[in-house]
Amino acid sequence: MTTLLPTSERPSTALPKVLFTKNFSVTSAQLAALEGAPYEVWASHTDPDHGMLAAAPHTFLEPRGLLGDDYAAWLLSACKERGITLVVPGKERERLGHWQPAFAEAGIALIVPADEATQRHLERKDEFLRNWDTSILPIPRWTTFDTSDSFEAGLSALKVDGVRLCLKPARGIYASGFRVLMERPDLNSFLKGELYQMSVAAAREMFAGQTLPTMLLMHTLEGAERSIDCVAWQGRLIRAVVRRKGEHGQRLEDRPDLVAAAAKIAQTYQLSGIFNFQTKDDGLRVPHMLEINARASGGLRYSMAAGINFPRLLLDAATGTLDWEALPAVRTGLSVAEDKVVRVMGMAELADTGVAEAAAG
Repeated sequence: MTTLLPTSERPSTALPKVLFTKNFSVTSAQLAALEGAPYEVWASHTDPDHGMLAAAPHTFLEPRGLLGDDYAAWLLSACKERGITLVVPGKERERLGHWQPAFAEAGIALIVPADEATQRHLERKDEFLRNWDTSILPIPRWTTFDTSDSFEAGLSALKVDGVRLCLKPARGIYASGFRVLMERPDLNSFLKGELYQMSVAAAREMFAGQTLPTMLLMHTLEGAERSIDCVAWQGRLIRAVVRRKGEHGQRLEDRPDLVAAAAKIAQTYQLSGIFNFQTKDDGLRVPHMLEINARASGGLRYSMAAGINFPRLLLDAATGTLDWEALPAVRTGLSVAEDKVVRVMGMAELADTGVAEAAAG
């Protein structure tokens, strides 16, 4: 049952209150996209200067250091106190999957992409690849390593003339720890500032004698790389936008095959929310699955240029107001790029008295 606020504290609007909790900076774009939507939008974060708080009309700070069930219990109490009825979590998203019944009992819809076990399965890239249904999309050849010896064994097992290998942690976000392995150091790559390359010799030196997390070693496909941003509800795909990455921007493509893959992914894992998967083409232009991220991607802004308001579609689905027969069309064939902007957060205090006095003078 929903907890009612005292009459004197009830909001003047009947709009549902939706809270976006601490998350990556791309969440700011989602909040901005909800301007004019029939929702009272809230955001919370531990950092008072974070862009999420600048993008939302209603905000509050989260306590630092809370994790797991302690964070979930605090969040439930904070939502009850403010009369929030929908929550799109970022922090502790996996563990919060276990808390959905408790939030529902309080009349709060906690919108997590899947149950806790499914989210953890997708986060563990080795476990995900091992159990992936290759009838949806093929995957590159791969193995794992966690020692110098198993790294050497992986190199031998995957070695194919003309095929480069790459490595990355089995659990990580964005491109953290990703490197393409080169047979020998390459001066041109160094001078160009290509950060995602490493010689095999450097990798050997770095891994020697180290206790490593589980790492992936796989064939590097040399074709086009794509990121597919999706929004789904209870296993049903709402919309998907396919974007091909380029050197100076991205192109929004018409790819029914990858949209069909998105629908199968949503159904297979019974996803609810904004999610993303990455593909790369082989030499025959066949896309291969790399990973699924049960969260909004860092490049979601590009896909929103296709005319798809991902957060609005998600909230409408969650509140039962989405018209499934009149979904917005996806604009394709567009080349898109992102420009950085500067925003003023407020007046900063100068710690150095002399500097402050000089500025005042």
